[in-house]
Amino acid sequence: MTTISSYLLFVLLGLGAGAAYAILGLGLVLKFRSTGVVDFGHGAVAMFAAYVFIQLRSSGVLELPWIWLPHEVTLSSQGLGTALAMLIAVAYSAVLGLILYQLVFRPIQGSSALTKVCAAVGVMLGLQAVAVLNFGTQGRSTPTILPSGIVRVAGLIVPVDRLYFAGLVVVLAAALALVYRYTRFGLATRAADENPVGASLMGLSPTRLAAWNWVLASVLAAVAGILISPIATLDPSSYTLFVVPALGVALVARFRSFAVVAATGLGLGIAQALITKLLTVWTWLPQQGLVAGLPFILIMIVMTVFTPRLAARGDQARSTNPSVGTPRAPFRTALGCFVVGVVALFLLQGSLRSALISSLVTACICLSLVVLTGYIGQVSLAQMSFAGVSAFTLTHLATDLGWPFPLPLIAAALVAVPLGVLLGLPSLRLRGVNLAIVTLAAASAMDAFVFAGGWFSGGDAGRNIGSPRLFGWDLGIARGHEYPRVIFGVFVLLVVCAVGVAVARLRMSATGRMFLAVRSNERAAAAAGINVSAAKLLAFGYASFIAGLGGCLLAYQQGNISGSSFGAFASLSLLAIAYVAGVGRIAGAVVAGVMLSPNGLFVTLADKYLHVGVYATLVAGLALTLTAIQNPDGIASTKAGARGAGDALVRLAKKFNAHGENVGAPLGPPSRFQAKAADPIEVQWSGERG
Repeated sequence: MTTISSYLLFVLLGLGAGAAYAILGLGLVLKFRSTGVVDFGHGAVAMFAAYVFIQLRSSGVLELPWIWLPHEVTLSSQGLGTALAMLIAVAYSAVLGLILYQLVFRPIQGSSALTKVCAAVGVMLGLQAVAVLNFGTQGRSTPTILPSGIVRVAGLIVPVDRLYFAGLVVVLAAALALVYRYTRFGLATRAADENPVGASLMGLSPTRLAAWNWVLASVLAAVAGILISPIATLDPSSYTLFVVPALGVALVARFRSFAVVAATGLGLGIAQALITKLLTVWTWLPQQGLVAGLPFILIMIVMTVFTPRLAARGDQARSTNPSVGTPRAPFRTALGCFVVGVVALFLLQGSLRSALISSLVTACICLSLVVLTGYIGQVSLAQMSFAGVSAFTLTHLATDLGWPFPLPLIAAALVAVPLGVLLGLPSLRLRGVNLAIVTLAAASAMDAFVFAGGWFSGGDAGRNIGSPRLFGWDLGIARGHEYPRVIFGVFVLLVVCAVGVAVARLRMSATGRMFLAVRSNERAAAAAGINVSAAKLLAFGYASFIAGLGGCLLAYQQGNISGSSFGAFASLSLLAIAYVAGVGRIAGAVVAGVMLSPNGLFVTLADKYLHVGVYATLVAGLALTLTAIQNPDGIASTKAGARGAGDALVRLAKKFNAHGENVGAPLGPPSRFQAKAADPIEVQWSGERG
């Protein structure tokens, strides 16, 4: 085979994955154009439909999307035919999409970007958890669905199903373009997209139109999930994260053009296949994660260079950001928590003491979200990635280089700061859902580049970390048969209390008021003299350091760490419990760690007596969705402690007017980046515009 022919073969083989990305991207465009929601759970719908199809085809059993209650309906004692199984799975997905729209996304259609992101992530986690419980985690595959066989192209033998799959994408994109350009339904959808109020006055129902579009998008997700199952092993995690390359594809099209989605999806699949070929030719290329990291590179280029903002819809949004608590007497509170924590560590034994320590570690990492999402309103789906980088750095500094404690702890946490600032750079041009897309893609890329294997993370075996020692005292979690040791719990408790005090002091400082002002209204904050760009980067750096500290504590607790502890789903679960508990409050981080953490004290107690630990992810997903719809302030919120971020902007403006000097930044017109940051991303007529 000639060199050109071998490259052409990989180009043709890449059409399969590219077609799946394109079809998923088409569905994302339909959902965004009709509701303004970027559905992070779109890949989970495709995953569930694929499982339903395979189950019907192999055993004739229809699996319903819930647990506990009867959820298996036997349609045949033997497997169904391919066409019938596919028809039922597609119809199943359509009904599932309609239910999700009516119960989840319709109630939040006018809510803030953070609320929409959290609701979509909650749906993703919920469907993924149900799939794990009902289908297991073992990978599955299915025989070919499209016409099989081979075809000769330029002398190459190519599976014909790849060509059929690519042709189907082209047909679907063309059909959607014609429907939305010339039919009454398409024109009505476009009208409701541009001006929902005007469309309602003309007798159109934006809600009904959105529901039909959501159904159609769910059908496309099912088609993508089913057709790619013969060429990609089906499992709950990888299929769910197909949404990342699909998001990149939809972003290139600015969530508008079906033709661009089709072309970009096929091009991305081809590019990944060519990189696979190039890895065998250019051995100097990174051998780990380059193919999986390509969607992240695409998203970063599109979001920061070519498409600085999504096409805005004409929704009238209401500001429903979680309220922010006002710490009172943080030192006394921290001292009281320390005393209570020490008593609890002495009283609890065995697994319960270990669970309390896990709660404290989770609370520390959740405090990073309090700063980043609660105080300044920036959505990050990659906090566990920062924790992982610091954790693995700690193993190298403490074990390989032999640095004495506490130097490796501090240095490893500081390593996360430049990474956090680097990831925060897109926030200078992006906000809300756009930033969430970038951070989710970053978390997926770090899974592939950093945590999947290699010298840094130790591969499947992970890396070991020894016990910390201070002035000859062994602070480790284990010594001989003693596990877990109280002294280690006290050490973790001391660190968490110190971080809590630091976050409380930040909230009450001029910097904290600056963060709240930026969260409330970026353009008004810039007009008051606040350097919005610097504030965002400072928040990312501060939050990354806290997440890094939490990752180091987790490494000391586990003794051996692997990349699976810091994957994208770990970051999603962290956002879920932090948001449910109250992402704007320090108490919310504590509640998240103690009550909601999968390895925390409350869940461990419940699992010990009720055996419900396997449902932790499902509960987190459902709780996140319900909280986003009903109570964005979270469990820890109280009316007495709530204070709107807009009040901080008013106080800053008054202080500026009274003293004639700027608070937090030099005077002058907003910079170019500030103007970009203040542009409306998703909301047109709300107080969040900035």
